[in-house]
Amino acid sequence: MRSFENDQQFIKILETIIEYGSVSKAADYLFISQPSLSKKLKQLERDLGVTLIDRKHHPLRLTEAGEFYLTNLKRLTSQYEAVYHDLTRMASSNHGQLTLGVTQSLGQKILPLILPQYHKVYNDVNIQIVEDTSEHNEERLIHAKIDLYLGILPIFRSDVHYEQLASEPAYLLVPQSHPRYVADQPKQKLASVKDILPFVTDFPYISASENVGFQRLITNTLAENGITLKHFLRCSNLLTIAQLAVRNLGCTIVPKSVANKVKNIQPANYYELPVDDLSYKLVIAHKENEDLTAQMAAFIKMAKGLGDRLLA
Repeated sequence: MRSFENDQQFIKILETIIEYGSVSKAADYLFISQPSLSKKLKQLERDLGVTLIDRKHHPLRLTEAGEFYLTNLKRLTSQYEAVYHDLTRMASSNHGQLTLGVTQSLGQKILPLILPQYHKVYNDVNIQIVEDTSEHNEERLIHAKIDLYLGILPIFRSDVHYEQLASEPAYLLVPQSHPRYVADQPKQKLASVKDILPFVTDFPYISASENVGFQRLITNTLAENGITLKHFLRCSNLLTIAQLAVRNLGCTIVPKSVANKVKNIQPANYYELPVDDLSYKLVIAHKENEDLTAQMAAFIKMAKGLGDRLLA
């Protein structure tokens, strides 16, 4: 009988081969020699009695058997991890354990609003906070390493269920150093995302890191509208980005609540983007088709009850 732990290793190996299209590049990424990786693959294929990799196709791709093996192995791995995650949760006092995934900037903002209220009802629950990027926390959610994820749309995983907690419009910040800056101009509304083009063409843009949920939304939306940015610098903190923008380092797009925090630093123009095109949406997510514990359901209910106050 094959070792389940051994099979788990091949999830990463097969995914990496398909991503890079060759065994040699996959071996470099995995920090193992190409002969060693080739040997592992051939031994696995002999053990299973099927061919997993179509070596006649370039770049390499999985055979039908390979697709079946990888898809079902990932499903079994997820179920396996979920069992041990639930056992760990049940071993705690009164079955009370809740693990929350959140980005650092969001955690600082919304957890102080939710957790005190939650603790009054579930004061025996052991709460663990995992602060990491949106992408990493989505992966943790799928692999049952966290119970709930608080983040910003978009969520790209189809096996994640989410509910919206709050939303607010996004603003384009245009500093005084911009040729189109208008002194003493009140906040304006743009009719379309494409209307930002005159402001970002040939002018520096300050961007959030691509692992920031809101930046993923901006990148996708602008790409759909054929807009290319001249990136000046990147930063993972949206408030820092806004502060740098109003100090004349470049344009940027930030949520309304962030824009409000910098409006008194230095004069700048603020352009509200249409919410149907681009808005800041806070969601709470859990794994699709997962049975919620009482602790998880209570946290979701309390978070939804706070609504837009979470972003105020």
